Amino acid sequence: MKPAKLLFEDHPQPPAAVRTTSSLARGLLLVLLIFAGTRLVTWVGTYHGAWMLFRIENRIDPPLEKHQRDLQEQFTTGQGPQVDAARDLLLDFAPLCRFDGVHYQSIIEGGYQYEKPDPNTVDRNQLEQNIAFFPLFPLIVRPITAVLSPHAAMILVTHLCSLAAGLLIYLWIRRRIDHPAALMSVAILFCWPPSVYFSYGYAEAVTLVLFVIALWLIDAHRWWPAAIVCALATATRPTALAIVAVLLLAYWLHSNTPIRQRLTRLALLGLVGAGGIIGYAAFLTFRFGSPLVYIANFKAGWVPDKNRADWLGYITFTPVFEQFKYFRDLVAFAPPVGLINTPNTLMWNMPLNLFIIFLCIAGLRRVPRSFRPLLWLGPLIFLHSYLASGGAKFGLEPIARYMAVTVPAFVVLAAWCTREWRPPARTVFMVFLILIQSAWAFRFGLQEWTG
Repeated sequence: MKPAKLLFEDHPQPPAAVRTTSSLARGLLLVLLIFAGTRLVTWVGTYHGAWMLFRIENRIDPPLEKHQRDLQEQFTTGQGPQVDAARDLLLDFAPLCRFDGVHYQSIIEGGYQYEKPDPNTVDRNQLEQNIAFFPLFPLIVRPITAVLSPHAAMILVTHLCSLAAGLLIYLWIRRRIDHPAALMSVAILFCWPPSVYFSYGYAEAVTLVLFVIALWLIDAHRWWPAAIVCALATATRPTALAIVAVLLLAYWLHSNTPIRQRLTRLALLGLVGAGGIIGYAAFLTFRFGSPLVYIANFKAGWVPDKNRADWLGYITFTPVFEQFKYFRDLVAFAPPVGLINTPNTLMWNMPLNLFIIFLCIAGLRRVPRSFRPLLWLGPLIFLHSYLASGGAKFGLEPIARYMAVTVPAFVVLAAWCTREWRPPARTVFMVFLILIQSAWAFRFGLQEWTG
């Protein structure tokens, strides 16, 4: 069987032309422009959705012009029936801090709270408590609230982390492959539809930048610094355990030490890498008596056992394929009326996830051996999320958000695009991603669950 042609080779040192200061400066400027442009798409879509929600809830019928003077006067004076609604829905970055952002805000302002719920209660606030959210993001944000509102501080942190991640990806892949692949990697990352969460009051942006640093260190075989960064990553969210598994796999494959010594170091690297989760478990034990309150909280409110799949469906991944049910909405109405269902972000959730897994698996034969361990990141995140969800719909729908940090898959796709795709195909693909991203942002602003 003829071996597949590699998408890129190992380059210990970049060519001299690539190392020039002027070309580096231009590349970094382009990264900044890509970041700004895609964040503008997210902001416009989200605020447009929030404005639509404001008009619906306040029964502001079209055309808007007949209400404009009255609204302007109310917002200027701070008095009027719509002012309070505008404050809740539009002002102080509220559209960017919905859903999980509310829980992070509660941690920032009042710390972690947990009470064993009454088994007969139906109050979601008692069932879905904020210990479900890991501590690093609120710990970073809290000091900034001395000068900014919690919402503004969360948005500032997420944007700084997102931009830093984009710059680091460019520098890493530029050295690892070349300038076009590096720039395309950044473009795919920020055009990827769930990347809207890198602009919201969520921990995803902090996870992203830590993943990028850890991946670069793993790729450079700097095991102990990578383990420390992994420890920080596992303090952002539980799915970050996947980066620890990638670290251990890469170390095992690249280490030439004797087996006993390798196993010892492997165990120590794993303990250090999982330090964030271990530390949070210790905090829960100190504060609430047991680390198991985290699991109890999920079973009581977030993903109750009654919502989980039966064992046969669970082990056959039936809930995964059930997510394609949203495509039948395309024909639920006579064409072309069915097109109104295409902005449903949940319709694109699973196809995007499976496409990332495809890139990771297909890329194993088309990248250098040194890069292959990194490609296990996507399947591991997906598997971890699926196992933890128990096949529950609520647990499957956010997986696209978790998978948005699978940078190695985007690198494979970027190398594939720049080397083997024609320019029209690349353009159509990127436009498609941006269209879905704008829909994702709009639905989030409209306060609809997008995963």
